[in-house]
Amino acid sequence: MVEVQKITVTTTGANASATGTGYGARAVNGEVRALYVDWSADAPNTSDIDVVVESDDNRPEVVLYSKDNAVTDLWVYPKVQSTDTAGAVVTGEYQHPLANGRISVSIAGCNALTTAVTVYVFIWR
Repeated sequence: MVEVQKITVTTTGANASATGTGYGARAVNGEVRALYVDWSADAPNTSDIDVVVESDDNRPEVVLYSKDNAVTDLWVYPKVQSTDTAGAVVTGEYQHPLANGRISVSIAGCNALTTAVTVYVFIWR
């Protein structure tokens, strides 16, 4: 089953330096299969974005997408490098990242916008 979370970010501050963070409606548990990033037409090309599964005492942060000067609408299909049981990288093998927690979208370097970006996160459960 695929769950879709829609996360919107409102930015505040001076033009080209406004920031903001949006959060998923609830914690997720599954594989992140895709993201769709939909920028406002008014977002400047100085805007940076980070989409992460937040860390807590039981798990590390998982970065799903991070890009500077990133105002192009696009699909992202995040993957992480596979490792063997000893922790060595398995060349050419990748997996979907696991999400077990709240997903956040942080924006920097933007203009003050009510909806600077909308990110749709597709999670396979």
